[in-house]
Amino acid sequence: MRNPIGTIGLALLAAACIRDPLFPGTPRSSHEPGGGRRPDSTATDTPLPGEHVYLTAVRFPDGYAWDLDTCAVDGEVRIDLYRDGERVRSLPAGASVHPDMHRYMGGHLYLDWSTDTETIVSRDGAELFRFEGRESLRGFLVREDGVHTLGQDRDGSGFTYRIDGRILYRSETGAVLGGPEASGTPGGAFSEAGEDVYYVCCLPSERGREFHVMRNAERYRSFPASEGTQDVLVAGGTVSRVRSKPRSLVLEVDGKETRLPLGGGEYCLWSRLAAWEDDVLALVCAQSSGGKRYFLQTAGGKTFSPMPGETVSDVLADGRRMGWTVTDGRGDLLRVRWSDGGVTEGTGGFLVSGRCALLRGGRLFLALTGRDGAPNRFQEDGVHTDIPFNGYFTSVTVE
Repeated sequence: MRNPIGTIGLALLAAACIRDPLFPGTPRSSHEPGGGRRPDSTATDTPLPGEHVYLTAVRFPDGYAWDLDTCAVDGEVRIDLYRDGERVRSLPAGASVHPDMHRYMGGHLYLDWSTDTETIVSRDGAELFRFEGRESLRGFLVREDGVHTLGQDRDGSGFTYRIDGRILYRSETGAVLGGPEASGTPGGAFSEAGEDVYYVCCLPSERGREFHVMRNAERYRSFPASEGTQDVLVAGGTVSRVRSKPRSLVLEVDGKETRLPLGGGEYCLWSRLAAWEDDVLALVCAQSSGGKRYFLQTAGGKTFSPMPGETVSDVLADGRRMGWTVTDGRGDLLRVRWSDGGVTEGTGGFLVSGRCALLRGGRLFLALTGRDGAPNRFQEDGVHTDIPFNGYFTSVTVE
């Protein structure tokens, strides 16, 4: 699911407040970064048995219209962590209000932000490391050898792969494919297979965009611009891509091609790839003079057709279940339709980022942000619980 909010502003605006509805668009929440991080007294680090549902959220002072206001926040903005519906940790948000800039992982709450010259990463409110350069962290993994980050340059082009801030690989041009907003990918642009870490980058060339699959700090696969690559997925070390060919569109998995059913006059507007069971699934948005059409197909040839007239935003898949999200014109989640013909109706609200939807063990978890005065709520399959606060959810995790 792609972010219906867009980029959340971080600059402190001294001008008078301007109220102007921004959906779909950019909430103009703004405030000054804090002068430093401090551990929070509400932190609960005691491990608990079994699995628990964790939600991250950005909370503004009561009365502040975060989706409308352009003025400075009168009070402190917090990053909250909920466990099974109860708030268990709260940290000053500073400049980390954007959903991409904080995450819960492995029992800890990580935040990142940039100064004029550096990027800082904190854990549970205490600085973990910093490095020179302003980066937007598109990939984030916590492994035994440290914290792996994949940072897109905020100023200019280029990206850097690091462990605990140390450079392992640096490209002065190009962009990381994917990012922390992607559903079902806790590492964002990273994927793992055994001891290896994979990611995909897109580099400019005289003939167009070239795609490179990286394994750790080395190039693993390359796709020249002339091959018409639309999207790339690395899952379990297997490389898959959607590729445009003359008069056709194909799903390619380790070199083996499956034709995707584009009609006459249609072209691929965008595609999403996901691993499902022992197969690879492509969600395609096709465009023609008659409008948009969505379809899903696996490399094994299974095809699914969403309902005509519905807008499909993303695909959710795990080893047991597959479905696609249906949204309305302003991004509210209407329902999730499943490959077996079932439907889970939404209970109101929208997904700020793809990390607000999770399919795990066949169960659907949603962190829904309300609008127009409706409460925020957590939904598991068809059952929801209201969790009222002034702000928005940014992720759901099960650990």
